[in-house]
Amino acid sequence: MGCMGVSGIIGKQGNETFNKGRIMNAAFKEALKLFTFHCCIFHDVDLIPEDDRNMYSCPEFPRHLSVAIDEMEYRCS
Repeated sequence: MGCMGVSGIIGKQGNETFNKGRIMNAAFKEALKLFTFHCCIFHDVDLIPEDDRNMYSCPEFPRHLSVAIDEMEYRCS
């Protein structure tokens, strides 16, 4: 199985409401024009898993890879 990464940095401009979900959906639609996926993993650049045992994989059901982070004293939000 191959592994591929597509990344981008998006920031808010102007006074419009920032809709992260809309941007992720648009990015996914554009990526589908270039590649065939059986799995897609989204995360913020500051939520990269800290534990190497936390594998990027494609289980049957969605899961959150960074449920507890140092910035929040390892508590769920």
